[in-house]
Amino acid sequence: MNFAIPFFLSFFMIGFGYAYGYGEVSTSDFKIVNSLGEDIKSPVVDQQLSLQTSLKNISDKNINWAYIVQIIDSNGAIIDLNFATGSFEKNQTLTAALSWTPHSAGNYKIETFVWDNLRDIDALAPKSSFPITVT
Repeated sequence: MNFAIPFFLSFFMIGFGYAYGYGEVSTSDFKIVNSLGEDIKSPVVDQQLSLQTSLKNISDKNINWAYIVQIIDSNGAIIDLNFATGSFEKNQTLTAALSWTPHSAGNYKIETFVWDNLRDIDALAPKSSFPITVT
């Protein structure tokens, strides 16, 4: 009987995710680049960063998307929040990118979201988090 609870929770979480769009967009290849498209491994204060994620429509229909990026400082405060919106056809892949310029050194967390729009906020892919240290 103990196996029933984990099985039910796993089934519920998978079903819940697909009901709200999970599985419609695949995200990959998050990277931080400069204005020339070169990877940045050690960002510095006042350097403009481009936060990029590859998005792929893996559903069987055309869909709208909103790419949201929030930056959280070491105190847990959101210090920057930005978004881009668009649409793509089935099986289309594109790179979504947003800029951020850190004005203070420190440790940050970058969180990315892909939703269907900014009004209904149905997730099309799971949230991703990436730590970053600015010197």
